[in-house]
Amino acid sequence: MQAAIDLMADKGFKGVSTKEIAAAAGVSEMTLFRRFGTKLTLLEQAVERYHYAVEMTSAFEEKIVWDLGEDLRSIGRVYHEIMARNRKLYLIVLKDDALAGVREKAQRHPKKMLELLTDYLNEMRLKGKLVETDTQMQAMTFMWMHFGAFISRLYGGDPLSEASMADVIESSADLFDRALAPQYAEWGSDGEMDKTSGREERSAVGKTKDAGYQIGVRRTVPVTVEAAWRFLTGTEGLRAWLGEAEDIVVREGENFATRDGDSGRFTVVKPLSHVRLQWMKSDWEAPSTLQIRVLPAKQGATISIHQEKLSGPAAREQMKAHWEGVQEAIRMGLEGGSR
Repeated sequence: MQAAIDLMADKGFKGVSTKEIAAAAGVSEMTLFRRFGTKLTLLEQAVERYHYAVEMTSAFEEKIVWDLGEDLRSIGRVYHEIMARNRKLYLIVLKDDALAGVREKAQRHPKKMLELLTDYLNEMRLKGKLVETDTQMQAMTFMWMHFGAFISRLYGGDPLSEASMADVIESSADLFDRALAPQYAEWGSDGEMDKTSGREERSAVGKTKDAGYQIGVRRTVPVTVEAAWRFLTGTEGLRAWLGEAEDIVVREGENFATRDGDSGRFTVVKPLSHVRLQWMKSDWEAPSTLQIRVLPAKQGATISIHQEKLSGPAAREQMKAHWEGVQEAIRMGLEGGSR
């Protein structure tokens, strides 16, 4: 099959003969006919074999961690790895009008991805990790965005932008995360927490079915992502957001305890991206889930703090004030270090 794909990509579907394909594959033309019957059948089977329905199904089964931004990054990476690998197939099928039937049969693959992505978003909504929305339309929008990015580079380069595919994946995941994750529902247009709504209304927004009461606070600082990450995981930064402690190691599986009696364990550490941990204050009965994420911004880096599984409205209001103070301490620390 690969020999046929290579030849058709170079010469076009009509421009290559079964004799040439057989010679390139190292078999007789008769063997080729016995196995595939026609050149068109060979191409149809190649599309069926190398397209992404099976791999994407496996990705949704094995890579999902139920974090919207992280999951969309994983899905985007797998999608573009498959599409890049199958680039020659797209060059063949899209060039020739006579292959409309092949394109039609291949539609089962994006239909499968639409089903997988819609089901995932529905499950996220049931878990309280997605705002109310038309999940199928959001899935379609995500797919169109990435298919468009692939097509724009299919014939060599992208005249509209010098952004890499990794940049596209990161930007799209961040866009959907900001738009659909419930922790951002209270942000104003300036990216800060909306302080105009009443306490009762904010508490209702802050409670979800799966994550309980939660809070999200973010701030953009005029430093690079690398500088922000270095500060947050260094001694001064850890003191600012985690508390006074000795010998804290920011590594997955590491436990920690502060001098004030707060304790927890790092569960996810993705350098230059985010750290997730179980975090419990000394007077709490159960731990919360805390995530600190560093995102690229136009004028520096955005530090996002999200905490869920809080015990109630009072704890949520307490932690809202706490994390706003932490963000200010982080800002001052970063500005002091940049001078």
